[in-house]
Amino acid sequence: MKLVELIIDILEKSETPLKQGEILSVAEKHPAYKHCDELHNVQMPLSAVARCLTKYSGGSNPVFGIYFEGRDKQSQKRFFLKTKNIPEVKTIPESSLHPYLVKFAKERFNVHCKTINALKFIKMRDKIGKWTNPDIVGINPAILNLNPLFQKEVEKLGIVSTKVVQFYSFELKLKIDKSNITECYFQAVSNSSWANLGYLVVGDLDTDPIFLSNLARLNNGYGIGVIKLNLDDPSSSEIIVSAREREIIDINFMNFLSGINHDFYNFIESASNIITTKEVKTKDFDKLL
Repeated sequence: MKLVELIIDILEKSETPLKQGEILSVAEKHPAYKHCDELHNVQMPLSAVARCLTKYSGGSNPVFGIYFEGRDKQSQKRFFLKTKNIPEVKTIPESSLHPYLVKFAKERFNVHCKTINALKFIKMRDKIGKWTNPDIVGINPAILNLNPLFQKEVEKLGIVSTKVVQFYSFELKLKIDKSNITECYFQAVSNSSWANLGYLVVGDLDTDPIFLSNLARLNNGYGIGVIKLNLDDPSSSEIIVSAREREIIDINFMNFLSGINHDFYNFIESASNIITTKEVKTKDFDKLL
């Protein structure tokens, strides 16, 4: 058995991306391990795994995808099996889902949403851009629920406090099933790491009980929620699993995002204006259906 085939089998059965060392640990317990000469009969098997992952995660048709745990070159890499490059017929573009989410988010979470235009990002390496750019961001102006006395007090805390505002990040996909859940989910994990709450939003979701139980396990580990949109009646859209709230936002990453995308900068500016003026200017956000 070739090493690449062994790694494919390991990642295909894994619910989460794996580090190089984790792949080797699983491989050593795999029934095919002793039949894989590239791994079994070498002095440094970890190096063999690393070379194989590097070889098959590059090019125009990569076998493995890479999930970065951090934002710099020293970040720990995790690998997952890429969705096969079979041409997908899309009856609608992903952007057409945006108005449905905007309506649902306002009704369910009292969140005002803004689409982040990826074209306004400063040109970056494709891999980094894909795992950085949120599709839609939102804000729940919690400060407006307080009377003027308490508004004055919590205003001092600024945007870092959930008593003042809550930040949401949404990653939208047309369809999610077992063939692409790993890539889609961890893209949402990466793109939502700055916010208080992050959601993966989908128009067509696999409803197989085993698949849904895997979603719940991913949610337990990483906290990203999942919303199934109802395109006929957005108000009836369903929260499959709820996002786990983070009390502390990643202010450094928000600063990074605002520096590379004008839409995100304007979004944060709008949040600051809400705190100062105690009102939401609807022109700063996406229109409701």
